[in-house]
Amino acid sequence: MRAASRPHVALLGRIPGTRRFSDRERHPDNELIPGALIFRPESGLVYFNVDHVCEVIQQRVRVEPTPPGLVVLDLSAAPRVDLQSAHALAGMAAEITAKGIRFQAVEARSSVRDRLRNEGVGDKLGGVNRFTTVADAIDNLILNITKGQTGM
Repeated sequence: MRAASRPHVALLGRIPGTRRFSDRERHPDNELIPGALIFRPESGLVYFNVDHVCEVIQQRVRVEPTPPGLVVLDLSAAPRVDLQSAHALAGMAAEITAKGIRFQAVEARSSVRDRLRNEGVGDKLGGVNRFTTVADAIDNLILNITKGQTGM
């Protein structure tokens, strides 16, 4: 029960030379993306572990010397999300966006997308769909930064 209530929340980095991302703790050569923090909870999200997952993410955001422009939540390793977890994720996203940080959930399985939409929280998580990947979210961040620098 202890392990299930405190699942690993991977901080992801880009695998060098690719558009793929994996756990930076396991692969220190993975590249961090400036201006972004990418997290992947490695468990289903249920009432007894979602607070831990949210706290890990919020704590990492708080300790960054420069606040990120984007927090990405990769839900690809979460086979399920229950009612309480859907609302807890939405609450966390609201706290993060209130700090002026963009929040985007990506790569959720169909049953997870259905739960998030049915609970009315999909839009609060950046618009949950089956198309947006971690790489797409990062490309969009880089595009927005580039547009801001060129004044477009």
